[in-house]
Amino acid sequence: MREIVITGAAAVTPLGRDLETTATRLAAGESGIVEVPASEAGERKGAAFAARIGSFTTEPEMSKAKARRLDRGSQFAVVAVTRCLAEAGWTMAGHEEETGILLGTGSAGAGPLVDLERQMAVESPEAASPFLFPYTVANAPASIAAIELKIKGPNVTITQKDPAGLNALFYGRLLIEDGRAKAVVVGAVDEWNVTYHLAYERLRVLKTPSKPGYVMSEGCSAVLLEDAASARARRARPWARLSGAASAGSPVSPQQRRARPGEVAATIRAALADAALPPSQVGLVHASANGVPWVDAAEEAALAEVFGPAQRIERIKLQVGENPCSGALQLALAARALRDEPTLGAVLVNSLGAGGNQISVVLTAP
Repeated sequence: MREIVITGAAAVTPLGRDLETTATRLAAGESGIVEVPASEAGERKGAAFAARIGSFTTEPEMSKAKARRLDRGSQFAVVAVTRCLAEAGWTMAGHEEETGILLGTGSAGAGPLVDLERQMAVESPEAASPFLFPYTVANAPASIAAIELKIKGPNVTITQKDPAGLNALFYGRLLIEDGRAKAVVVGAVDEWNVTYHLAYERLRVLKTPSKPGYVMSEGCSAVLLEDAASARARRARPWARLSGAASAGSPVSPQQRRARPGEVAATIRAALADAALPPSQVGLVHASANGVPWVDAAEEAALAEVFGPAQRIERIKLQVGENPCSGALQLALAARALRDEPTLGAVLVNSLGAGGNQISVVLTAP
């Protein structure tokens, strides 16, 4: 098997348009979760919450004039992917065919699709803007980023709910091991819009002042996976090594959020076995905890079973919300932690999603 390393990472989040700002504000205990204004609340009674980016500019990575035609998710992706490649020092010229991009998503394309359908229904099909149509699909952000940055290798979008960003990492690893790419941008992108939000409210899964639940997020985070031989040849400094990964599922309905401690613990142990590491070598865990009480409790029990009670755990989704983009942010932060604190040894990233999806990833010091 090929050795695979992470050589760069970037993030656009509710706490900042770069990874360093986001990490600093997370460490300070700040939250990107805000109340949705009443003007956007529709017929809702009571408060609602979202982790939103607010005003956003693509400059200097892309001019405002060029960005104006893009959907919000594609804007996030172009900025994050551009910064990720720059952080890695990856030169695209001459490597276009050897570079791939895999982005997970849970909501990309939803905003443009809603706008297009509203125009068709409220006005007429002839009034619908043809400029919206290319962005009504989930793979628009990855495709736009590839076009802008001349990425001509494998281009894949994964829609597997919350663990989609980690699933992209899973797939990216296979592409490099198979020799189909030397480097792959891996991450996730999401956009928030009120219609999408209201749909999840109807499922009664979102947080309210009187009921626990999760908060929907938006943004884009990415890491650059690279064949270690390629990284050494160009004298890149790896941030982390991708050492292990495991995926499993529980047989529940697509809407249900359920987790059983034994099954979660088994997935974590499988990822550690893939990395050939004992639990004692893990210095940090990025938990999937997102505010859903019964799922969070199951994960806590699983972590205690595998690692014991003294494990260092971070729960960033309680500050930046839940969506595939949040799982990708965990990956970026885990790689950054190993870059800055290699004595951690290893970092486990955990993701549990609706429908029983669960993925665990182990990164180690390079």
